[in-house]
Amino acid sequence: MSAVQAKGGKLDLSRLFNPGSIVVVGASEDAKTIGGQPVKFLTEFGYKGKVFAVNPKRDTIRGLKCYASVTDLPEACDVALVAVGAKYVPGVIEECGRKGIPFAVVMSAGFREVGGDGVRLEHELEEAVRKSGVRMIGPNGMGLLSLKSAVYMGFGNGFQYNNRPIGPIALVTQSGGFGFTMVSGAEQVGMGFSYIVSAGNSTDLNTLDLIDYWLDCDDVKVIAAFIEGVADGRRLVAVGQRAFEVGKPIIVWKAGNSKSGSKAAASHTASLAASYDLYKAAFKTGGFIEVKDYDDLVDISRAFIAGKLPPGKRLGVITGSGGAGVVVADRAEEYGLELPELAPATLAKLEGFLPAFASKANPLDISGAPSKDGKSASNRALQIMLEDPNLDQVILRSKQSTNTPADAADFINLVKNTDKAVYVAMQADPDPDVMNLFRKHDISFHITPPRAAYAAAAISDYADRRRRYLASNKNAARPVALQALQWPAGAATLSEHAAKVVLKSYGVPVVGDVLLSLEEVRALKASPFPFPLAVKINSADIPHKTEAGGVKLGINSLEELKAAADAVTTSAQAYKPGAVLEGVLVQQMASGMEVIIGGLNDACFGPTVVFGLGGIFAEVLKDVTYRFAPFGIEAAREMVQEIKGAVVLNGYRGRDALDVEGLAQVLSRVSWLLHDHRDRIAEMDINPLFVTPASVTAADALITLKA
Repeated sequence: MSAVQAKGGKLDLSRLFNPGSIVVVGASEDAKTIGGQPVKFLTEFGYKGKVFAVNPKRDTIRGLKCYASVTDLPEACDVALVAVGAKYVPGVIEECGRKGIPFAVVMSAGFREVGGDGVRLEHELEEAVRKSGVRMIGPNGMGLLSLKSAVYMGFGNGFQYNNRPIGPIALVTQSGGFGFTMVSGAEQVGMGFSYIVSAGNSTDLNTLDLIDYWLDCDDVKVIAAFIEGVADGRRLVAVGQRAFEVGKPIIVWKAGNSKSGSKAAASHTASLAASYDLYKAAFKTGGFIEVKDYDDLVDISRAFIAGKLPPGKRLGVITGSGGAGVVVADRAEEYGLELPELAPATLAKLEGFLPAFASKANPLDISGAPSKDGKSASNRALQIMLEDPNLDQVILRSKQSTNTPADAADFINLVKNTDKAVYVAMQADPDPDVMNLFRKHDISFHITPPRAAYAAAAISDYADRRRRYLASNKNAARPVALQALQWPAGAATLSEHAAKVVLKSYGVPVVGDVLLSLEEVRALKASPFPFPLAVKINSADIPHKTEAGGVKLGINSLEELKAAADAVTTSAQAYKPGAVLEGVLVQQMASGMEVIIGGLNDACFGPTVVFGLGGIFAEVLKDVTYRFAPFGIEAAREMVQEIKGAVVLNGYRGRDALDVEGLAQVLSRVSWLLHDHRDRIAEMDINPLFVTPASVTAADALITLKA
């Protein structure tokens, strides 16, 4: 078994984060250099393991004997910290392999991030890693911090301080400098970290490797990640789902989300799916919580560390100020929380000690209520609210519960003895002793009422998504067997008729149609279908038939049918001379609510289904949602309900509900079509798909193939 492989084949990074010995390759006496700083940190900041130095030009550095090369070391270390010129790094990695050193952290820059020759050097480094078996962080990273073991294995301001608070958060960042700014912001309000890694170019070990490892670490309760992107979107999804299974959140700050330029594609679906949309879909289907600022990381981490997931979104609010209650209510509803009426028994108990002028509702305003029997009014109110069956969680904003350590201790006791989540919105100038008590007992406290509401909403949403994930049948039976399909060779676009044949093979209902030559249409004695009809040119060379004048709708007689066939043929020939015209498609007209179902084979995320209302709703409002294929009927039902237009599909203002179950069936079937034939299908549109109260019918389809 490999030194970096645990039982069961999982990656074991324990020696990387808790090394018994470290060698600094490129060690320096100068504490201003990247080779000098880690020597200083590892010898002065409390690291208990052995430290070795490699520098062929020195005998000693900071009292450490220097060795000429890695292979000259007296023993195999757990980790090599590499700070030499880029051109020397591949050779150092190969030496580490020969010496039996399992891990390397490469701080050296000058690889693909600089382009040109750096790209070649990174390829050489990849090959050295492959041959040596060494697992590597970097290159072009700032290093690694493992705080409990006092492993300050890196350089820069983030490693300069040896009194960092230790806590249950692990962070991986694709931007070293910005990542440590996140850390500093969290530490300023008392949040502590266990591990911090600057991932650099991630030539070998990457963000997802680290997250996957931390999911199994008992000393990590919350994982945070600053990412610009990942190479394997499907693994991002899988890691997020495993996070749900083990019950650890991944707080992710995704940067680089803006669109630059436009994407030219044959299908409508491709223009609807930006890369960031797919990241958001991945985050939604797993145990991720996306944040946009430092404060979000702090508030959500603190709420999770408190350790209680609310069973629902029903929130109770206690304040000493009517205005604060209104602010919390506004934010809570904005974030999707509910503020239900308090139960009659709760109101009766509150009447027993609150003054007549107090607002006995939700939010509950206890301003002016006195303490009694040594118990603050806010703590008494909290005890009553926690017993209310209508509430899942409570936000408290009252100076009374934080005025003294005794009040705080009483409050802490209430929180510890309830299954409900409790969040404290601190008032101005809180008592430092009280805040320390809250930190010690993992109380979820927040600087402002809106931030407390934000934390409550984030935790509620995570808990709801996790419950649904765990309750779902993750291995749902496929709705249709794998179909063997005959595809044309090479990259191609299927005609509408051919695309519909593919859809029908997977059980997707399509409108009745018949493909005829122009001569066959001219010779018709009767219509193949009852009027009205649609007439379309059928050509793989003309995917956008409307633009070519290749579509005529509302045909009501045989004479109109023949004239329309002539017209679409003439228009298509003029639009694209030389196009192969396969004939004229005569089809039944369909009606109903228009929706679009699309598919794309994304380079990062693989086969993906896109769903939304059709027409301007998709194009202008971008009311669409995404799922990664394949998926079962339950995921398809969720997909239908996620768009804003679901209210129309479900029936609105007396209108009949549409066939949302049939729509979900089609979504699931399309997902399996995309999955089964992912080696050939590049993009797909079913647009429009008509939904009525009794049916779902595809009226047009486009499939483009890759070579």
